Amino acid sequence: MNTLQATITSIKRREPLHYLQCQVGKQTIAMLSLQIDRALSVGSDVLLSVKSTDIMVTKEQSIVLSSANCLHARVTKVENGELLSSVILDMEGMALESIMTQEASQQLALSAGDVVSVLIKESDVSLC
Repeated sequence: MNTLQATITSIKRREPLHYLQCQVGKQTIAMLSLQIDRALSVGSDVLLSVKSTDIMVTKEQSIVLSSANCLHARVTKVENGELLSSVILDMEGMALESIMTQEASQQLALSAGDVVSVLIKESDVSLC
């Protein structure tokens, strides 16, 4: 499980749904949740989590998708196994791991130093 330190910059509540935008370094991560602590407000520091299998990676820098979370990171390490690959990313000084098929990793030809876009659906981000 990946964790990111963030600060809430926006909260929209339409019961039972909550849409939060959080600042992680200079980047913004959005999340959707059915439940959040009512004590949370704009300016609150939070810890966000996202599973390694929910992080998608592309070398394309300008992508328009339905996901609000298109972040920028640098590949620091790629470990290819027989079926799966672990790709370690540096985003704003925080390490993220993306788990993908070994085939996908090879198709992307990922290597340390590559600048990539990181895609995460808002519903795949949660508060710790």
